[in-house]
Amino acid sequence: MDKYTAPVRDAIVEPLAARGIVVEDITAHVAGRFRTLTVVIDLDGTTTDPVSLDHITEATRIISETIDDLPLFNDHAYDLQVTSPGATRPLREIRHFHRVIGRTLAVRTTSDEEFEGVLLSVSDGDAPEAVFRLADGSERSQTLAGIAHAEAVLQFK
Repeated sequence: MDKYTAPVRDAIVEPLAARGIVVEDITAHVAGRFRTLTVVIDLDGTTTDPVSLDHITEATRIISETIDDLPLFNDHAYDLQVTSPGATRPLREIRHFHRVIGRTLAVRTTSDEEFEGVLLSVSDGDAPEAVFRLADGSERSQTLAGIAHAEAVLQFK
């Protein structure tokens, strides 16, 4: 975090969390006289709903009101951009996996094995484990620690 993003994160995490919104990332970009503050949000792990335009609008309002008085960018004007992490972002945290239950994931294990399957469940605890339904109908369990990379597969209807 830098001098711009740290105070923003400190100010917005709690008000957003109260609405079930999680701050994934904050970046500040300065290019000449142009300044942009980008906040990437997601929903907490209690829902598999996608981040909607209503969520973005609500988060933008909360963030804007919360950081309005912060001395950002030496009080130069800046653009605030609030966005979601996207449908195919890498899944890293247990919360990410909870958010995509019921979706097809492409998985690469730490032993470089690759498979696709519908994520059926994710257990919590010391050694979280995911259960997948593979294309042949069989089920496969995989510890999250044994997953090197996972992302949702886009499916068009």
